Amino acid sequence: MELLKVEEKSSRRQDEILQAVKQALTEGDYSQLTVEDIAARAGVGKSTIYRWWKHKSELVLDTFKQHTASVFELNAEESLRTNLIQQLSLLAQALNHPVGRALLVVIADHRELTSEFFQQYLLPRRQQTHELLQQAIQRGEIRADYPFDLMLDSLYGPIHYQIIFFNRLPDEVYIQKLVDLVLAPVLVSF
Repeated sequence: MELLKVEEKSSRRQDEILQAVKQALTEGDYSQLTVEDIAARAGVGKSTIYRWWKHKSELVLDTFKQHTASVFELNAEESLRTNLIQQLSLLAQALNHPVGRALLVVIADHRELTSEFFQQYLLPRRQQTHELLQQAIQRGEIRADYPFDLMLDSLYGPIHYQIIFFNRLPDEVYIQKLVDLVLAPVLVSF
């Protein structure tokens, strides 16, 4: 019973710390983020933060994961197109958020976290999208003989490109056109 209380307290403290990171990034960018500021905002000592995270880049990764935890729920009852548009719109919003922008800086500056981000975050979402593709194949919505990994790269790449290089959030029209363009070769015609 006592161990459960300690774990709950640790979990609550970690959540408070991640919320402090989110708040700090909303007020400033990644270059201004300090462990001292996060500790002060969360009401903990720096040693508490360092108990769970070695570097502020790890804090940003975990904050992004927490920030987007329930965002990417897909609906198997909807069409592949509808799900992809929803997923890309939510991804664009998440990456355009101050926490998402900080994560892009972290990935560029800390190559060792790129693999961790891919394994912990991108790969599970990519697998989820693959499952959605399989369901669309079973419904006869799309062909089965297509390089789906290339298709997914073709969908997600432009979203990153728009945010990173043009500093703009892709709008619904852009995302709909992108999905239609990428899906065109794979759709089953009746």
